[in-house]
Amino acid sequence: MAVQQRASGILARFQSLVDKMISPDTRSEYNNKIIAFAQDQPILFTFVLIQTLLSFTPVALFLAFALGTLALSFITALLFSIFWIGIALFVLVPTLFITVSLGIVLWVWAVSSFLVARWLYNIVPVRLTRTTDGEIPD
Repeated sequence: MAVQQRASGILARFQSLVDKMISPDTRSEYNNKIIAFAQDQPILFTFVLIQTLLSFTPVALFLAFALGTLALSFITALLFSIFWIGIALFVLVPTLFITVSLGIVLWVWAVSSFLVARWLYNIVPVRLTRTTDGEIPD
């Protein structure tokens, strides 16, 4: 009894999913068209039905293979990219450490040079004397 209830629950769930994708009215319309086609041309209908049934498995296997290959290639490409980006970070971080350190040293040197030059300019006065004819001596 419990198995029958589970089966009916699964069937009801499947039916509700199908109803969400294709409305019952549309489904019944297509069922009526298929039944009318099967009654009008039974030989062609059986040919199409047998071809569809026999071709379904290879087509489904091919689609599964293609989707699996795509998923594998995407995952592989993602892992490959993450690996090499990590390797590049191992090069980038020390390089940035060195360049930032050099930039700080250069900036400190430039500011200290400016401050020392300004201090020297203020301490050592430059005096120019003119000669009697108005020229500045060398």
